[in-house]
Amino acid sequence: MANNYIKDILKDILRHTHGLGFFEMVKINGTATETIVETVNAEKTVIMKAKLANPVPDFVDATVGLSRMGVLQGYIQYPEFDDEAATVQVITKERNKEKTPSEVEFVAVNGTTAHYRFMLAEVVNEQLKDLKYKGSEYEVSFVPSIKNLKDLAYFNGVLSSYEANFIPKTEKGKLYFYIGDNSGDRTRILVSETVKGDVKHEAAWPLDVMLKILRLGDSSNVVVSINSRGLLQIVVNSGLGEYTFFLPAGRG
Repeated sequence: MANNYIKDILKDILRHTHGLGFFEMVKINGTATETIVETVNAEKTVIMKAKLANPVPDFVDATVGLSRMGVLQGYIQYPEFDDEAATVQVITKERNKEKTPSEVEFVAVNGTTAHYRFMLAEVVNEQLKDLKYKGSEYEVSFVPSIKNLKDLAYFNGVLSSYEANFIPKTEKGKLYFYIGDNSGDRTRILVSETVKGDVKHEAAWPLDVMLKILRLGDSSNVVVSINSRGLLQIVVNSGLGEYTFFLPAGRG
């Protein structure tokens, strides 16, 4: 019988990590009550932590890593493996007298097979050992609309060759993103007409990175928050998991 659940979980994780183009590996840590997914980009400018909606039975009491994510993506997208009649399952292996997830096995109805090996727990823990993230209080939060995305993408296309960052500012209860400064080409983009709180610092974030994350969701399942210590948080709820992205700011 096809195991569409683990395939859907892996698709969801890949979409919110590998699909963004700036994460190289992912750590998955599971218990009987929760499954946590986390990663950071090479520059440590984007940290992601996700909690899946339900604990994944295949990852209970286990830690595994995903690297070579393009290989896993390729297997999942192969039409014969993506067919509902195909079998996708996690294979366990005894290690240190315990059974641990070792690979994902794909078996098509026609007999074609493929195997994707997980990173060992000690390897992924070593590679992603410096992950630091912390929930915080946020002065300003908003839900981006489809028009916001279109406007931000438009002006990013116009100005990104000259200025890649934006600076958020609140003015009379409205939130604007500024691109550029008074010494050159610049724009001010309205992103929310009604926000509570104020942005009390001047810090910059890369607009292209933010747009890639915002495009993971739609206007109903994404929340952007900014705090006075220069931290921007984006929460995307896919239905299968809640993915929280932390972006420490540069200076404006």
